[in-house]
Amino acid sequence: MNNSHLKIRHWVIIVTGLGAFVLNIIWYSPPVFGKIWKTLRSASVSSTPQWTMMFAPLREIVTAYILAHLVARLSLTSWSDAAKLAFLLWIAFYVVSLAGAVLWDNMPWRPGAVHAGDWFMKMMFMAVVLSIWQRRKSTSIVKIG
Repeated sequence: MNNSHLKIRHWVIIVTGLGAFVLNIIWYSPPVFGKIWKTLRSASVSSTPQWTMMFAPLREIVTAYILAHLVARLSLTSWSDAAKLAFLLWIAFYVVSLAGAVLWDNMPWRPGAVHAGDWFMKMMFMAVVLSIWQRRKSTSIVKIG
């Protein structure tokens, strides 16, 4: 299939990515994993420049964009099939990369597990949302034609 025939509904991808970012904020809040993460983190939270938060949602939007293309190209309209794809992508890229950081860069496994859980949750959220939107013909994430 030629990419020139794909008409992307960017607003769907942006909304999905921003939704995942909101879940990220909740994940790292004190009632969920924020206290654990802050305790185990090697760098001080106050040492992170405030301007970095402007770019933080871009990670989720980029991931949603790529996942949207895969969901559309593979014609995944079942949320369970999309979740399986997201799980495999999470293992192939995030877990493998994180395992390298733990094994060779001395990253403690506990904060790594908090980060891995965050991305697992976001990948599942995005896959399910994007597959539901893709199933709806009137507002599918990617129109082919």
